[in-house]
Amino acid sequence: MPKVSIRVLGSNLEVGRSAILVEMGGKRILMDYGMKLVPKKEPMYPEEVKDVDAVLLTHAHVDHSGSVPLLFNGKEVPVYGIDITRDFTELLLFDSLRVAKKRGYQLKYGAEQIKRALSAYRPVEYGVPFRIGEIRITAYNAGHIPGSAMFRLEYNGFSLLYTGDFNLKKTRLMPPADTSFPKVDVLITESTYAFREHPPRSGQEMLLKNLVKNVISKGGMPIIAGFAIGRLAEVAMALRSAGINEPVFLDGMAREGMRITQQYPERVRDFRELSRVFDTITFVGGWKMRRKLAKRSSIVLTTSGMLEGGPVRFYLGERAEDEKSAVVLTGYQIEGTDGRRLLEEGKINLEGSDMNVSMKVSQLNFSAHASRSDIFELIKIASPDVVIPVHGEETERFSDEIRMRGISSFVLKDPYEEMML
Repeated sequence: MPKVSIRVLGSNLEVGRSAILVEMGGKRILMDYGMKLVPKKEPMYPEEVKDVDAVLLTHAHVDHSGSVPLLFNGKEVPVYGIDITRDFTELLLFDSLRVAKKRGYQLKYGAEQIKRALSAYRPVEYGVPFRIGEIRITAYNAGHIPGSAMFRLEYNGFSLLYTGDFNLKKTRLMPPADTSFPKVDVLITESTYAFREHPPRSGQEMLLKNLVKNVISKGGMPIIAGFAIGRLAEVAMALRSAGINEPVFLDGMAREGMRITQQYPERVRDFRELSRVFDTITFVGGWKMRRKLAKRSSIVLTTSGMLEGGPVRFYLGERAEDEKSAVVLTGYQIEGTDGRRLLEEGKINLEGSDMNVSMKVSQLNFSAHASRSDIFELIKIASPDVVIPVHGEETERFSDEIRMRGISSFVLKDPYEEMML
């Protein structure tokens, strides 16, 4: 076996700031370089790294892409990923700059570094191998969001698969992850939900349908909060499929996320269905329209997913005391976020003041991550000699369980800890 070195620079024992450094064949390849958004605080970055030969970017979410501009204070570094990922990354990185300015802190990079990183982006295609030196690399659809990829690296008889975030379940928006790759020697897998199974999507969609119909029948306002990329598009498709024919309005950064998605029809499961849904949705054009909607029984899909910013906070402020209205959170709410507090305490801080929320508050699971059984299914398919779990809060416990099943597994706890193969 050739000499291979693996270091986990971020996401060792946590969700966020994914960064994996692999050295083989005389090349230093960085797989993802994200940052961790911390509620009410400045972001956290992975271990600093220099002199890499290339970046493999699995997808655009900032916990995987948010530190890439840090690499562009010196020499240029090629960044490889699926075409749509570049546009999503541009959207999210510049939004991160705006959020930092609004909240009174600075990121460790600026607009110039973002532009340089985007200029260095080199689109690759699923299933079409490319080379970095003597290393053969193939991207496989990860099923997470449009453009998400798993990367398989091969060198001199050795193979490694890095999943990034993946999903083996088909959704309205995405096909399942492509698992047609050959056996690998080392599997580096996300473990976000290593100890949790997701409820069936059909049941979550039924709950969403019933909730929206009930609120509308009472003259209330259903406010559905979600992530800008992927999540609200899927929610919109679910609403229309469920027979919700009332006008649906899309607000916040999700509008641009939708526009980007429309430009890449081959990156979603059923673009015809998605287009039909797009044609029935109205984009919120500005504050005048936003204020009108807040006074009506309107179905609004809006960012942000954890209520930390975005138009959702305006709608909440307008409807907080309306018992006929409801806010639906479509994803996990990190501890310390306004979304988590609203779920647990029924309160939210708006404009510096705590506000009791009389609206119905619901949380549904539209996760695009692999569940526990999915992760084990991928391990079975990949048939690796070694599994390295990352991107999870219980990676050590999960690694122990993998070993109990007869597969070698390690957690690299420290960014300076190196696995040599």
